[in-house]
Amino acid sequence: MSLWLRGKLLSMTVVGAATAIGLTILGVPLALALGLVAGLLDFIPYIGPVLAAIPALLIAFSQGPMLALYVILLFIVLQLLEGYLLLPLIERKTVSMPPALTITMQVLMGLAFGLAGIALATPLTAVVAVLVAMLYVEDVLDDRVNLPAEKE
Repeated sequence: MSLWLRGKLLSMTVVGAATAIGLTILGVPLALALGLVAGLLDFIPYIGPVLAAIPALLIAFSQGPMLALYVILLFIVLQLLEGYLLLPLIERKTVSMPPALTITMQVLMGLAFGLAGIALATPLTAVVAVLVAMLYVEDVLDDRVNLPAEKE
């Protein structure tokens, strides 16, 4: 769990800094605050980046539609880079969970507990995956499982 949390914090920091830098280059007001919001909302997989883009888009639209288009492109590029480059590199060293499991748990937790359930779905799923591996696969089935924390 600590490895997953460290990896997530690294991803959040990179996304927040890249967003702030990109918005500053584009000339969007409050770029640093919007970058901070993007970094914090990056904790919520899949939905967080969309929520982070909304205030940036509203501010950009107040400056003009062309700036809003550039902001949309910035967020798309950042999310593609994070999803296809940054996260796979980080998750290779942390808990390996199938994306379908993560999305399914987010939907179920979201239906049951709302936004808080969506935010907590991924870390709780990681904890459950490790518990299943340790308590069921290793203890009951007597099969050896290499957890990511053991690779350090």
